[in-house]
Amino acid sequence: MQQIIELKLVNGYLNLLWDNELVISGMEPIVSTDEGEYRLFTPIQKSTSEGYVIEYLHDDVSLSLKFQVCDGLVVCYVNVLCKKGLLTPVAGVKLRIADIRNIKGLMANYLHKNWWTRPWFNTDIGSLPPRTQSLFWSDAKRFYHLLPVCDDVFKAELMGVGQGMDIVISAYDVGYISCNTLVFVFGGDSQPYRLVKKVIDLAIKSRKMPGRNIEERHYPEIFEYLGWCSWDAFYHDVNEKGIIDKADEFKEKGIPVKWMIVDDGWSETRERKLWSFQADRGKFPNGLGNLVKNLKGQYGISWVGVWHTFTGYWDGIHPDSDIAKEYKDNIMKTKGGRLLPYPDAERGFPFWNAWHTYLKKQGVDFVKVDNQSALVLFVKNNMAIGTAACGMHGALEASVALNFNGWAINCMGMAAENMWNRRITAVSRSSDDFLPQDVSSFKEHAMQNAYNCFIYGNLIWGDWDMWWTYNKVAVNSAVLRAISGGPVYISDQVGKTDPAIIKPLILSNGRVLRCNRPGMPTMDCLVVDPQSSETVLKIWNRVGDAGVIAAFNVHADGRKLRGTIKPSDVPDLTGQQFAVYDHFTRTAYIKDADEVMGFELQDNGCALYLIVPFKGDFALLGLLDKYISPATIKVQHNTEREVHAVLYEGGLFGFVAKRQPDAVMVNGEKREWVCNESLCIVDCSDIHGEVFIMIR
Repeated sequence: MQQIIELKLVNGYLNLLWDNELVISGMEPIVSTDEGEYRLFTPIQKSTSEGYVIEYLHDDVSLSLKFQVCDGLVVCYVNVLCKKGLLTPVAGVKLRIADIRNIKGLMANYLHKNWWTRPWFNTDIGSLPPRTQSLFWSDAKRFYHLLPVCDDVFKAELMGVGQGMDIVISAYDVGYISCNTLVFVFGGDSQPYRLVKKVIDLAIKSRKMPGRNIEERHYPEIFEYLGWCSWDAFYHDVNEKGIIDKADEFKEKGIPVKWMIVDDGWSETRERKLWSFQADRGKFPNGLGNLVKNLKGQYGISWVGVWHTFTGYWDGIHPDSDIAKEYKDNIMKTKGGRLLPYPDAERGFPFWNAWHTYLKKQGVDFVKVDNQSALVLFVKNNMAIGTAACGMHGALEASVALNFNGWAINCMGMAAENMWNRRITAVSRSSDDFLPQDVSSFKEHAMQNAYNCFIYGNLIWGDWDMWWTYNKVAVNSAVLRAISGGPVYISDQVGKTDPAIIKPLILSNGRVLRCNRPGMPTMDCLVVDPQSSETVLKIWNRVGDAGVIAAFNVHADGRKLRGTIKPSDVPDLTGQQFAVYDHFTRTAYIKDADEVMGFELQDNGCALYLIVPFKGDFALLGLLDKYISPATIKVQHNTEREVHAVLYEGGLFGFVAKRQPDAVMVNGEKREWVCNESLCIVDCSDIHGEVFIMIR
């Protein structure tokens, strides 16, 4: 049924109605210049072929709002011309909203640091944090999503004011007398995941700059395998010997790590500024190339990446360095005297290409690019943030595509200007840092990744960060990465990797048993805070035709929680009946789509459920010693009387049966099986390589 969306002026204020119900009320524009603030009234509403246009006239400022309505969505543009004065760099234009009606639950994503967003659940719009980048809520009838956007010059954000909120539009630069920009996309739907995807897809199409959604990005082959990063193992004291010692440990323990990142601390810097493209000779006496050669030649590491920042190093590029002189035409000097790669696609590219070409010659295969959302701290009042971010990402990604096949991990880059301006790379960190010494931080880590990916997982694959296998929440951390759909990589110190913690995540060749998409919260906890309510954080994902749900008790007070799951918690699963398999208790149930099953979790408790549709009398689970066990099934084919499957390798194979099978064949020979009620297990642990299963 097509929704009826109306925009009405009432006493000079703009209201938005949805099926004749008031949703957003009392919108008015405010323009701030160095001459003063202008609150604009006496609007004139016009209907044009392009949508609704509302004009506000003033002697010193002219402003018009254009709204386009299509397929249950609203796109808003603003056009401002100052006849007197200049727009203020921050909040030069505001759209003030007096009220949002009938909020029953809400989740906003806001920048709690310059680089990271986290969820916020308070239904009091007036207390909405500054720098909010997404607002999602429910009125119990449907869900709504208001998404401010960063365009080619200006960036829109939300913040609470009084009883309402402002949509704040900023260039973060001086000298603008006009503003013509996309501001936000808004929509409503009974299906929240469909809604957010539609809103983001329309925002991509409506921006002046090209962009991509996640379906248009190519997930790097490298991240299909287990990795390791030096950061939490060594921090800034990373060195050649330590990395080789870690590679020795992996080899000795038979842990199939296939890629490594040499993180912060490897490069030559002075005074927190980049000094050269080369490695620090004190830490890497034989050079970066020799380390990479040894890792690949002697330790079976297939790919090696290195870390660098978006701005050269944390405080930029050293002005006395040779690279500052050689690439002076490709480096920007800010009014404050700091140097950074020029944030322009054409002008900045030679700097990045020179560095990446050098790294490629050392055998480096990819980069991790940190400190991205600090760009505004460098260019504020030097260049508009939308322009700078588009130029910087354009230059960087062109070089990454040319030298590294587009393989990169974007990091510390959750500000809107970064999220909207990546065109090629496919992976971005989706949370603040994993803190191995702080067990309590796991709860926050899980929250940030799940709720951030609910929004940004429609744009790019989330990297849920590295982790340790030997701290108190190692299993929780492993399950969290299993459900993430993104890269799986550890950061253990030398001598401290536990193979038993890693084994459930991977095949024996190091290939990650990965879900199909970014993990997201289930519908029943989308607008409820699991840290302060009686709600278990549940994260869902898909693997082929099957669903996966990971459940975590992240309550701040450490209390025991009760939760429920049902097959329909995973959207769009096809089937009438499902096998629900509890990984940690190794029990299975046969459930209808909306049939509820209860469970309990202690503080920091963790559960993992597979939901597999029946095909005939059987539902194949895969290898039960793996978290994402359906991903161990390479091929499955059902006939009227038989099920045929190929497993990637041997192990404990499980399936759920509505009735006992007549026979199970493994590689053409009859094999015994054991059934505990409906759960049947076949031990194929003695087989190396592919396993051919037939159930009759």
